[in-house]
Amino acid sequence: MGRVKKSWRLLPVKDELASKLSQELNISEFIAKALINRGIENYSAAKEFLYAGEDHLSDPLLLKDMETAVKRIVRAIELKEKITVYGDYDVDGITCCAIVCKTFKRLGADIEYYIPDRQNEGYGLNGTALDSLIDTGTKLVITVDCGISATCEVERVRQKLDIIITDHHQPPLRLPPAYAVINPKQSGCTYPEKNLAGVGVAFKLCQALWQHYHGNTHLLLELVDIVALGTIADIVPLTGENRLLVKLGLQQLTKTTNVGLTALINVCGLAGKNIDSGNIGFLIAPRLNAAGRISHANIGVELLITKDAQEAEKLAIMLNDENVARQAIEKDITAKAEEQLKSINIPEAKVLVLAGEEWHPGVIGIVASRLVEKYYRPVIMISVRDGIGKGSCRSIPAFDMYSALSQCQNILIQFGGHHQAAGLTIAASLIGELKEQMSAIASQTLTVDDYIPILNIDSLVPFEEITDAFVEQLACLAPHGYGNPNPVFICEELVLADKRVIGRTGRHLKLLVKKYDKANDVIVWNLGELINDFQCNKNIDVVFYPKYNVWQGEKNIQLLAHDVRISKSASPLSEKPSSHPIDRSLIAKIYLLLKKLCQNSRPIKLSSSFFTNWFQEQCNIIIDLPSVELSLTVLQELNLIKYELRNNLYYVCLQPVPPRKLNLNESATYREYRV
Repeated sequence: MGRVKKSWRLLPVKDELASKLSQELNISEFIAKALINRGIENYSAAKEFLYAGEDHLSDPLLLKDMETAVKRIVRAIELKEKITVYGDYDVDGITCCAIVCKTFKRLGADIEYYIPDRQNEGYGLNGTALDSLIDTGTKLVITVDCGISATCEVERVRQKLDIIITDHHQPPLRLPPAYAVINPKQSGCTYPEKNLAGVGVAFKLCQALWQHYHGNTHLLLELVDIVALGTIADIVPLTGENRLLVKLGLQQLTKTTNVGLTALINVCGLAGKNIDSGNIGFLIAPRLNAAGRISHANIGVELLITKDAQEAEKLAIMLNDENVARQAIEKDITAKAEEQLKSINIPEAKVLVLAGEEWHPGVIGIVASRLVEKYYRPVIMISVRDGIGKGSCRSIPAFDMYSALSQCQNILIQFGGHHQAAGLTIAASLIGELKEQMSAIASQTLTVDDYIPILNIDSLVPFEEITDAFVEQLACLAPHGYGNPNPVFICEELVLADKRVIGRTGRHLKLLVKKYDKANDVIVWNLGELINDFQCNKNIDVVFYPKYNVWQGEKNIQLLAHDVRISKSASPLSEKPSSHPIDRSLIAKIYLLLKKLCQNSRPIKLSSSFFTNWFQEQCNIIIDLPSVELSLTVLQELNLIKYELRNNLYYVCLQPVPPRKLNLNESATYREYRV
């Protein structure tokens, strides 16, 4: 099965409303349209979205059971009772443990944390761990990012241990009989933000406790950088209060005093750079996550709570090494999964259920996500050990994974999660039945169209609008992530001036597109195999998000492409040369003159006017710019030069002369435009 083609959908245009918002907020109409497409249709809502600060954070006491929880914690602190924070091994759980421990210690609590081992204990509360905590003197357990489904475990120890549950996962119909349950999704909770991450709920507990002692929560905002890290990593919707927490957290990250975060930023190569949600999601969080996946999540917590810079540096390097190991394991499991998929008719499959002996349970979730992205099918990856399978589930928007698993609970030992991500435990002998049941559920709920990814496009933008001012104004819509994606634009009928694969294995595409006198680079991730689908000097349409790229001190706008296609009008319009079609002598003259200029392997930088004037002076020939660019393209296709057009400057570098005699007809551009 090849690449799943996306269906491009230009969102409905509300020109009058966009014009009104544009004038009221002094922003581009294209940015106003992006706001409207995110459900923000009036001045007050837009103003809050763009400019809200810490005063817009909701009162933590609005969470059901919060007052009860605070009173019990205050009593534990006053009586010097031992408190244990019971967390999870992902980034959300790690950051929860860190902020609770840091806050409670500042308030004088006797507090420790416990995170179960992913491979030996699995997710959530377990009886053995709770018994151990009781034996070592714990009087109060506070769960973070877990516990909402642990009814049996809480029931068993309720006479010996008080348990406060803070969680954000979907609650079951019957809640555990805990001392207090704090979960914005539970019935009867009036808290306005229902989609907090686990670290968001934990932060609210810290806020309420700090407010009890100090009357305000301002000083606690220094922890919001850690909250942002957990919120982004857990892929909760970046809307409402979640977006505000991340926005405040990214601001705090630029001035963080957390030595662990500083060390991790250094290891990621982000020191001194402007860190955004993408940097956290793709660089910082995977390293923090690697501890819980490969060894133990305690390394991550220790990194975030240490005050010793040397210790932080050591832990950050350990996390980086763990991430490298994780990548190797992920590659191995992916290969084995792809081998299984060869025997499956993927276009006919409703749900992909794959299982393997001793697949690392800490990595199968990442592989499942990769397969969903590639095949656009719900995926369940199951690691089997000693007859028991532990699975990670990832889904497409149209298929509610948690609901589907609820319908299969008669064959599951345990399950939990969200709409598009979940986990399960099952007897290995029942994996085949799970596949049948899930396929039947998908057949009943999904249509053929549900298996086609939709690429929503905010606006059709003229290419000349993509300027520095436009890109800088786009920043007001950040931070971006699930629920608040980057605005997506389309430019049509751009001339493809150059193309090449990039990356160690040629996985990605780098294109150069032009229209009239403007040019920009386009980066297309993970679609390097499409390079032969496009021909230089033909028109293409690009769906993208513009972003600055800084390289060797130069700052340029790049178009980060979601997808690319051949234009309906494939031939260039005004870009096709008129006065000088290219011929052998013209190409030869340009090459010889370039050799005069390029005295070493370093690239030379030429303006378009210098190029044409200099050529006229040296050869006594008047040549138009399109003919020059076509000639350069021919030379590049013959591997005689490398050139790029950036900010209307040509960067040209000579390549070693091939040992064999070259034939100009090997260039597709020459064959099309020769005299």
